[in-house]
Amino acid sequence: MIEIKPININGKTIIGVKVGNPEFPEKPAIIVLIAKKGFIVCRNFDIDALNKRNVTAARVEGLTKIEDALDAKIESCTLKAKALGVTEGMTGKEALMKLS
Repeated sequence: MIEIKPININGKTIIGVKVGNPEFPEKPAIIVLIAKKGFIVCRNFDIDALNKRNVTAARVEGLTKIEDALDAKIESCTLKAKALGVTEGMTGKEALMKLS
């Protein structure tokens, strides 16, 4: 199952995408929040690989639904995300405000 959900953050629309895991529905395979300048991604993404591809992204863990990414703490981010002011330890919502 794929869920696509718009999320409003300070008047800007972020698109949340959740791809379900057919074998374990309670544990999604992928969660991504898409902002104008970059992404918040779940732990299933490799930050080093995203860095090599010049992707602006920050990674969080412990997600079961799209909204969980807003309160989750950034555990790592790409160099391009850091250049926009995203840092480890800030919330996903704080990072999305910098990526919007």
